[in-house]
Amino acid sequence: MRFPEAEQTTIDLLRHGEPVGGRMLRGSTDHPLSETGWQQVTDAVMRQTVEGHLPYDAIVTSPLTRCREFALWLGEEFDLPVQVEEDFAELHLGRWEGRTHAQVFAEEGTGRMSAFWHDPAAVSPPGGETLQAFDARLAGAWQQLLSNPPGKHVLVVAHLFVCNGLLRQVIEQPLSRVLAMDLPYAAMSRVRHERHALGETSFVEWIGR
Repeated sequence: MRFPEAEQTTIDLLRHGEPVGGRMLRGSTDHPLSETGWQQVTDAVMRQTVEGHLPYDAIVTSPLTRCREFALWLGEEFDLPVQVEEDFAELHLGRWEGRTHAQVFAEEGTGRMSAFWHDPAAVSPPGGETLQAFDARLAGAWQQLLSNPPGKHVLVVAHLFVCNGLLRQVIEQPLSRVLAMDLPYAAMSRVRHERHALGETSFVEWIGR
């Protein structure tokens, strides 16, 4: 149900572009964007411009370099305030951090890694963050953003698990379905949040453009 008198906040979720080093189990390992990655996210954001202007009032970013450097550059280019949200950092992958799938398979076999991608709510990376703890920190940061947004239209620059995790919370899917959305590098998704006479409602307008 839509409420015509609702107070509305629009939040665009942008997954970062390709980092230096290409595809790996990066997690909280702090790699910068590659040249290709910069181009990917720049193109994604510029598609939102109208007559040379971005629609955003503010930017919120993960503290990790592959998100933060682009967010700070974008804020400077378009005179937008930038907030760094520590709890939008990527899921910590423990012993898998900074390694390729092939390296993990060679050293540990395929069992735990395959089980993790099948159901990350049931299996955690060795020495890594549990999905339950990750989901809880995301929920706290997300509710804070919704209750005190820095503008009517906000860009969030974050990661694969973060963007998927936030979308999962909005559409109320089981935690085991946290990776159900296929979000490539620089994928953009849009959430609208409404405050109205009956309370509050969030819904996803589109995913992964």
